[in-house]
Amino acid sequence: MSPWALNRLIHAVSNGAVFGYPTDTIWGFGCHPMIAESVARILTIKNRSPEKGLILLSSRLEYCAPYLDASPQQLETIRFPCAQPTSWLVPTSDYCPGWICGHFPTVAIRITDHPLLRIICDGLQAPIVSTSANRAGRAPVRNALQMRKQFAAELDFIVTGFGTGSGRPSDIKSLVSGTTVRSNR
Repeated sequence: MSPWALNRLIHAVSNGAVFGYPTDTIWGFGCHPMIAESVARILTIKNRSPEKGLILLSSRLEYCAPYLDASPQQLETIRFPCAQPTSWLVPTSDYCPGWICGHFPTVAIRITDHPLLRIICDGLQAPIVSTSANRAGRAPVRNALQMRKQFAAELDFIVTGFGTGSGRPSDIKSLVSGTTVRSNR
């Protein structure tokens, strides 16, 4: 994807665009987390209950800070990407909207050094919503072709030209207790 196209994408996301993209784990749907209508579109595309919550992906912990209620010492644990992509369940701040955390008192965040996510998050100065690119109960798409075939009419952009990670979802851990909620090893 050219720098011009990436800038166009960032501008569109800041104005409500919903997109499909390769993440550090699997293909996902994304949008700006503070645009409720965009999040609602993703939930409709997936046929997913808003109660389940969504993950925030970010290139920097600082972009997620407004959504979190954790001590600086706790946050040091998650400041940098893990060798195995790990999403952390962190207590929410009062600023974190319900359309992100669902009915949970925590929000899932993952810090990543994936090149596409670094460009988008740094351009937005914000995290992005992330959820697997699939309809509820179905397998996630594995490549751009599957994304186009299944979801092109429902998305504003499909990002290509960047690799995905392992093809498996991230591990999920609780920041407060340290327990593993989901492991993909």
